[in-house]
Amino acid sequence: MVTPRSTGAFSLDFVPEIHLARAPLEKVLVQVQFSLTPELVSDDGEQRLSAALTRYPVRRRGQSINVKINPATASMENEVVTTRIFADPESSWTVTVMETAVGLETVAYYSRDDFCDRAREVFEAIVAVSTPPIVDRVGLRYIDRIRDVGDLERLDDYLNPRLRVLDGAVASPLVVKHSVSDTVLQITEDELLKVRSGLLPPMAVSDPVLAPIDTQSWVLDLDIFTATGGFPFDPDTLDARLRLYAQHVYSFFRWATTDEFQEAFRDRPATVSGDAS
Repeated sequence: MVTPRSTGAFSLDFVPEIHLARAPLEKVLVQVQFSLTPELVSDDGEQRLSAALTRYPVRRRGQSINVKINPATASMENEVVTTRIFADPESSWTVTVMETAVGLETVAYYSRDDFCDRAREVFEAIVAVSTPPIVDRVGLRYIDRIRDVGDLERLDDYLNPRLRVLDGAVASPLVVKHSVSDTVLQITEDELLKVRSGLLPPMAVSDPVLAPIDTQSWVLDLDIFTATGGFPFDPDTLDARLRLYAQHVYSFFRWATTDEFQEAFRDRPATVSGDAS
């Protein structure tokens, strides 16, 4: 049995990773923002990135809109951003490169080491094309979503009661339709952990990175990031920081969930494409 962690205060104590056969993990993503490096989205840069990112042979080009606030006029301006996208044939892993950021995301997470190894490959590919002078921000997110009716009925068994908000705390015939908490924890002077969790009605999402679903769901969204940047884009340093961030997020995940949760999802066969731990 897993040692219970949900009865005490949360800490950053190391927790060994347990593989879950069907964890309700919807998406994991890391993004590194940096100073302007237009070479990364040039035609030559795309070719060189493609040669380095052999796990992701599917290539696409795109544009996105970046909303910027002009401090002088207090107005919002839309900036068109060029993107280079590299994915695996199943579209379960995607690398997105812009002139000011690179991101890796997956719906087929297997383990912390696997994800961090893949992220390091991406960082090394960036350096092989053009090293960004300065990193502005590093962010890592893990988003869990429980959607099965049977699992939703067992939230009392699965979750630390401190995350339940009003769910399970109202008398019949009252029914909680929406109950979400939003917390920011200061990890260090320059690092923060944002925790959003709660019960959502059908078609509601906690963030646009998740697709709406037509059933009720419970979401745990863990986002750890740097509050300040200004350090070099170095694959070794970024790799070490990412692994530490992943460890911190997992520590919170284990504090937020119970032994019953671990047992329920550890031995259950996978039933949804992309579900993994």
